Amino acid sequence: MVVLLGLGLYADFGSLRAELASFRWELFPLALALTALNYLLRFFRWQRYLAKLEIEVPPRRSFAIFVAGLTMTITPAKLGELLKSGLLKRAYDVPVRRSGPIVLAERVTDATGVVVLAVVAGASGRNWPLLVAAVIAVVGVVLVVRSPLLERFARLVEARGAARALLGARLLVEMTLLSAVSWLFECLAAYVCVKGLRLDLSLADTIVVFTLGSLAGGLGVAETSMTGLIKALGDTTKAQAAAATVLIRLATLWFAVALGLVGLAVEERLYRRSQEPVRRSSMR
Repeated sequence: MVVLLGLGLYADFGSLRAELASFRWELFPLALALTALNYLLRFFRWQRYLAKLEIEVPPRRSFAIFVAGLTMTITPAKLGELLKSGLLKRAYDVPVRRSGPIVLAERVTDATGVVVLAVVAGASGRNWPLLVAAVIAVVGVVLVVRSPLLERFARLVEARGAARALLGARLLVEMTLLSAVSWLFECLAAYVCVKGLRLDLSLADTIVVFTLGSLAGGLGVAETSMTGLIKALGDTTKAQAAAATVLIRLATLWFAVALGLVGLAVEERLYRRSQEPVRRSSMR
């Protein structure tokens, strides 16, 4: 609400409302479908990481837990997705220090995948300092995890071993490419929103807007970056840029949160159902 209020003040609420009303809403389901494809690919990555760490979870429960984690998409760097580790601990007694590195690996390959997309779209020539900073940050995380530094903390030994397994060179490259493809689907969802407003913004520029906005920061910062980039690259009005940002975030960020709430409800129901035999036996 605060972000929407800020965009309304920036663009003028009346003008923003008029732009949103002019949107071709029949295209919005397509944007949601493209975003859903993105999350299906990320689920495949989740499954790959679970298999790498030899964490066995039935596919149905694994999918519910993965989707439940999307409720935390709005947290800084999505670190709130450690909720998935908590759910694994509750349901299958998997130590958080063992599954937690999966969330780290997901964030690292999200960043590397976004950087790959941004470079391919030509962002390196326009915003190279941001890309260089992102690459340095990703490399720094990988080097720290793979160095002996964490061995000083006995409780993190298992976590470090898991992180090293997930960030090995071959798997890192594979999951980076997978992440780039998954993020491309989300960029296509953003492009649908742009075209629904009839803005003169190419797919390449939309990729630049979405990837650099995602790299720029969390809630508030991303919206500000996207709005500014859309206005600059598409030569749009403030209201058009703000409307595009609202639609993009609805089709990506807030759609993910909505899916996460459904997944969390499903996982809670499945967990309670699995505990019924235990409760019955304890009552005998």
